Formats: sequence, structure tokens, C-alpha cells
Amino acid sequence: MIDYNATLKIFFNEVVKYLESLRKKAKDDVCANRITAAIDIVGRIAKDPKKYSSYSVRCKDGIENMDVGEAFIPAGTNDNRVFLSYSAVVNSMGDLNSPNDFQRAEAQKKLLNAMKSVKYRNSTSVLKDFTFPFKSAESFAVKRER
Repeated sequence: MIDYNATLKIFFNEVVKYLESLRKKAKDDVCANRITAAIDIVGRIAKDPKKYSSYSVRCKDGIENMDVGEAFIPAGTNDNRVFLSYSAVVNSMGDLNSPNDFQRAEAQKKLLNAMKSVKYRNSTSVLKDFTFPFKSAESFAVKRER
């Protein structure tokens, strides 16, 4: 059985790891500060995902802003895949424990796919292009005993 709440915490840790690797490569202080602010935002969401599952609460607390999206894009590229995965999870994390089977299944699927995507981006393995296509999204989830 998959523990989706624990998987969500691991996902946010992986996003922070990704952002920290970008911060090391930042070309100037503006980019580094933007990435630092994004790390702070991800950390705040990770501490209380239930509270921040509401879009209006995220807006009120200043979590939804344009600089966050730009922080996820590596310098000199237009690669926003990690940001899209992060956004999909943040926008659906309130449904991870939904009583509605369809909503819950969709949110769980988004989380698992995003987890696989971020793990791929963080991987330093030379063989990741060969191994990741054969791994299921569920293989990156936190499992628990029944």
C-alpha cells in the first residue's frame, strides 16, 4: 500500500534538492535570491500541505507568484518540466485524501508521475535514460504495511 502523505513529503524534498542544485549554478544574485525564495515557499507548503491545498490561501500568503515559476527554469533554457510537475501536485494535493474515488485517484496519479519526473531530473546516473523508462511511477512512492 502506498503512503501518499509520506510520498508528498518526499516529493517536496526532491523539489528542494532540484532547486538547490539550480542555486549552485545561478549566474547572479538576482537568480540566486529568486531560487532561495522558491525554496522557502516549497518548504512552507511542505510543512502544512493541508493548509496550502487551497489556491486562495496560497495567494493570500504570497505563495502564488511569477517569480516562483522562473526559479524552476535552469539558466539559458526554457525547460519548465519540474515547475509543471510541481504545479500539478500543489494544485491537486488537497484531493489526495478526497472521499471521491475519481478525484483521489487523479491526484495520486499526478503525485506519482511528478515524483518520477523530479527523481529523473535529480538523478546523476549515467544510465538514467535507459533505466527510468522501465521504472513505474509507483516504484518511487513510499510504501507502508497494511
